[in-house]
Amino acid sequence: LSSLQNAIDNKRIDAKAEITEDALVAAGILRRKKDGVRLLARGELKTKVSITVTGASAAAVAAVEKAGGKVTLLNPPAAENAAA
Repeated sequence: LSSLQNAIDNKRIDAKAEITEDALVAAGILRRKKDGVRLLARGELKTKVSITVTGASAAAVAAVEKAGGKVTLLNPPAAENAAA
């Protein structure tokens, strides 16, 4: 959350637009999304945002909702069956 707030404060991310995993990579918050992005509740979020990520901790969802925002979870990529 603190990295997201810093990016918003530094105008690398538009808080009014839908924030996606690709937008986080483009803004330089993440190097790559690999198996998806999980939002964690480290730090504080003061801005209302709408964010779509693969996963989020309950505390992160609560912090985003407390700031007036919304978290949408994507279906995580299906794990391949190694036994097949």
